[in-house]
Amino acid sequence: MHLFLRRLGLVPLLLLGLFQLPYLRAQPASTSTSTRPPLLETGELNGAKFTLARPAGPVVCNRQLLLIAHGYRDAKAPLVADLFPDQLAHQTLLAEGWIVAKTSYRRNGLIIADGLADLDALRAHIAETHGVPTRVVLEGESMGGLIVTLAAERAPALYAGGIGIGAALSIKEPASTLAPSSQPKIPLLFLTNQSELDGPAAYVATSAAHTAPTLRPVLFRVARDGHVNVNQRERLVALRALTTWLDSGRDHLPAPASGAPAYDATVVPAPVPSQITRDPDDRGFTARITEISSIYGNVFLNAQPADFAAAGIDPATWFQLTAHGQTYRTFYGTDFSSVKRGEWVVFPNADGYFWLSRNWENAATTAHLNLGDPVSIHRPDPQ
Repeated sequence: MHLFLRRLGLVPLLLLGLFQLPYLRAQPASTSTSTRPPLLETGELNGAKFTLARPAGPVVCNRQLLLIAHGYRDAKAPLVADLFPDQLAHQTLLAEGWIVAKTSYRRNGLIIADGLADLDALRAHIAETHGVPTRVVLEGESMGGLIVTLAAERAPALYAGGIGIGAALSIKEPASTLAPSSQPKIPLLFLTNQSELDGPAAYVATSAAHTAPTLRPVLFRVARDGHVNVNQRERLVALRALTTWLDSGRDHLPAPASGAPAYDATVVPAPVPSQITRDPDDRGFTARITEISSIYGNVFLNAQPADFAAAGIDPATWFQLTAHGQTYRTFYGTDFSSVKRGEWVVFPNADGYFWLSRNWENAATTAHLNLGDPVSIHRPDPQ
């Protein structure tokens, strides 16, 4: 599998994008303006599972729909339509009356044409069961960003606009000629980390010669390395920009800084009070698990960079992590690939907290980790 992924250019996407996969969550990302949680519906269409969230009273549905296209998942992983309406961006839309829905696709692995068909099927199902929406917007990550781009290029257009987050525009299904033409028929916005600008930037530049000025795609840059390494507020910036484009026209989008090729959509997380418990010797602390990815077993800790700094644990150093009486040598890295296969690593994410992982292994299963479990982090004694 690894050689196949490397040939497709998917190894970086898988290594850096695993934290976008389904999660168990212990707490909401923020508080909602609605007095009731959204109504959730699940089902299956042509073998593809789906989850749908719609407003509950007193919020009234505004007949706008956001459909989400997920990124590449290992072919052996379970089919999961992982929708989390408590995450800020989607929570905000639900509070305004939107419906938000996601498909698992009919299979995992590299799936582009059928993935697009599964999105179309979910759109048709929602129109049949909840009424025809007045606006349908697509949001896709990585491979899902490519699917959104291809959907934007179709005629006639089934969707009002699309957002590609870390869009993997160069991947192709084997024996398929399906590829982007750089000629979108609807508003298309790319939200991209600074380390992956080349592909979307080339698409935008090529489109300028083939697309009407009102429909030329737009590139939003996030000043952070990684793949789909964006936070909820940055996602909301992109969604707001797209709806502004749809409501008022492209001329009303925020402009890049003078001389910049892309608008800077970076939102730096505001510091929040520490949530960990410090050790008496100030050489470590106890954090808690607030999310677990249900496919790959990556773990979200409520620790922040300042907590590591206060314990004297610097980036690019090793420390001791203890859970359920077992201690694991762990590296303070920058992403999954900071360590060799099977080694433990923590690294900060776009929302200001930390992921705990075993590279190419399941951290949660290995250490028998569950939501809410305490995890002890300690700087080794000097030799």
